[in-house]
Amino acid sequence: MYLSRIKLDKQSRNTRRALISPQLLHAAVENCFHNKDDVKERKLWRIDNFQNNLYLLVLSPGKPDFTQFAKQFCEADVTGETKDYDNLLTMIKSGQRWRFRLRGNAVHSVAEDNETRGKIYAHVTVNYQREWLVKKAAHCGFELDEKLFDVVENDKLRFTRPNQKAPVSISVAVYEGELSVVDAELFRQALTQGIGRAKAYGCGLLTIAKAT
Repeated sequence: MYLSRIKLDKQSRNTRRALISPQLLHAAVENCFHNKDDVKERKLWRIDNFQNNLYLLVLSPGKPDFTQFAKQFCEADVTGETKDYDNLLTMIKSGQRWRFRLRGNAVHSVAEDNETRGKIYAHVTVNYQREWLVKKAAHCGFELDEKLFDVVENDKLRFTRPNQKAPVSISVAVYEGELSVVDAELFRQALTQGIGRAKAYGCGLLTIAKAT
């Protein structure tokens, strides 16, 4: 696995369009992979705002080629960087504490009129968004202390997919804080497979750093 990052040009018209229409970014990310096996594999990605700069992060089985992506969304001479993610994965052990960041699509299902699957609704308050992640953590090999994490950003994306008239609406919550690993194998799966829904639209990528 590889974790890659490239800085976006915030002033670019293409970037501004893509930020409000994440299907454009999804397609651009997919186009960074030319190997047929890589194209079939799930990639996780998200947009991060860090020190007043915008970055695209991509977690993928193969190395991305940012050449065309950079021409669309980046300033001249920006090439991006890629690191081997397997080194981090082998370090994961139960009992560890890590700082984390997650851009998640916090939703719940409500059954109506005897429906078996129910309809999907977004959690719109911070308390419910926090509860959503605590519940997800229990199935993803980690636990959270409610005093050590929070929702730091909220956003709502509304766009229309090609060949569809009905708009897509995605509520996004960005979480930051500290977590504790309780099941190393499940936690590795969460890191590589993502958490929650809307992964194609920039949600689900959990990244970690050493806790201080």
